Amino acid sequence: MKLYTPYPPPFIPHPTFYILHSTFYILLITLFFLSACSTTPATPRLAAHTLKVDDRLLQLAQEAEFDTIVQVFAWREIEPTQDQFHWQAADQIVAGAEFYGLDLIVRLDQHPAWASAVDLSLNAPPDKLADYEDFVRRVAERYRGRIKAYIIWNEPNLAIEWGGQPPDPAAFVDLMRVGYDAVKAADPAALVVSAGLAPTNSRDASAMDDREFLRAMYQAGAADYFDVLGAHPYSFGLAPAALQSDSDHPAFGRLAELRAIMAENGDEDKPVWITELGWTIDPPPEQADIQVSLDQQAAYLTEALNIIRQDWPWVKLVTVWNLSMPGADDPFGGYSLLDESGAPRPALAAWREAAGSRAERGVAPARPRPQDEINILGQDVIIHLGDTDLQPPWWPLFGGRKPSLTWTGAFYVTEPGSSDWRLTLELMQQNEIGATVAINGVPLSPDLPQQDFTRRWLSVQRRAPVELLRAGYNEVTLTTVRLLPDAQQDEFVWDDFQVKHISLVRGQ
Repeated sequence: MKLYTPYPPPFIPHPTFYILHSTFYILLITLFFLSACSTTPATPRLAAHTLKVDDRLLQLAQEAEFDTIVQVFAWREIEPTQDQFHWQAADQIVAGAEFYGLDLIVRLDQHPAWASAVDLSLNAPPDKLADYEDFVRRVAERYRGRIKAYIIWNEPNLAIEWGGQPPDPAAFVDLMRVGYDAVKAADPAALVVSAGLAPTNSRDASAMDDREFLRAMYQAGAADYFDVLGAHPYSFGLAPAALQSDSDHPAFGRLAELRAIMAENGDEDKPVWITELGWTIDPPPEQADIQVSLDQQAAYLTEALNIIRQDWPWVKLVTVWNLSMPGADDPFGGYSLLDESGAPRPALAAWREAAGSRAERGVAPARPRPQDEINILGQDVIIHLGDTDLQPPWWPLFGGRKPSLTWTGAFYVTEPGSSDWRLTLELMQQNEIGATVAINGVPLSPDLPQQDFTRRWLSVQRRAPVELLRAGYNEVTLTTVRLLPDAQQDEFVWDDFQVKHISLVRGQ
């Protein structure tokens, strides 16, 4: 006889169960709907592209709520003669950016005369890739941990940026490769950014369509040699929301096409950084059709930022070209956020309002580090003052000027404190009484000492009264002195001397 085992009686839930169950699913569906339809904008970092950067421009960048600056470190200025490096200007820029809590992105291009026979009015790749590799490595070694990213070259799809030769994507990838390897060997944490391509529809010896150039870069293996795609989405007088336009005016939306090419090549996980963006109120006469008004310049910049935030979450940095003091006949002056007097144009206020504060964007303010020692001039940086061209171990006259009578170096003090400091410098062959070293315009006592003619470096120390220092920007100035005419030369000449390794130490 088969035993029958009945099923358990059906479970009848309490009515409250149905209420809770329904409420849960309603909440779940609502959250899904809100996340799918969310219009919360992305928050890219915001940069200003400086040209001849100084302390005032760094202050303006900070006050305008930029969190980053982009600056060219011109190869021809840092290494004008092979293996002879002039670091003083770059050192000051790095120190200033750190003091104001600004990340620094550096573009490395502009060949020196010794690296290529191409005229310096153009931007030419070096004859030997190893020369560029060495330059990039030395920069990245010197500023390891202090520079966020390096941009390798500039707009190589234009002949004027490629030595006057037709653009060559494969050759550019070779340059990227040595630049990438040099950066990663010297500072593995630093990012490498591909050169921003110029938006153009040209297909001739003078320029190559940026979309075609990027595809050819990928075919040549470029994906292995950059962490971030750099971009220059200029729209040449058109509003950012304009549709794709005629052959002379690529639209702002061209950037989305470049992004699609990245996806075609399986590279969509990499971010895009806009390393130049802007509209000009004063173009060169031959480009009069790209001119915008002051109001349009302001409106277009904020409109572009809104489009990026709403529609392009893959853009992680936006750089305004440029924050500079326009000069006479300056081809870039019309793009600047400042006018010829240095006063802000309407675009600066509009950008600042649209950007919001760094705190609102989640950018933590950098806190200046405490200082017990301040390096003003490096051990390997030599300043030669005077009017005589001399053989090594003499360095070229400062700034290439003859005579070169004075040098001023900038440095930043977080907090001067209450006790005096000690200034130390190394001096070579100062022979005449009256040469001075001053802090913020006040000479330190006594004057620089006289030396013999043995070309030895002498360590010189002077008390630097704390009342001469101020929180923030400070200057140290060295000045040479005039010599009386000697028996063989019936004219006045200037005393030649060299200095290096200037530092301040607290409480000495």
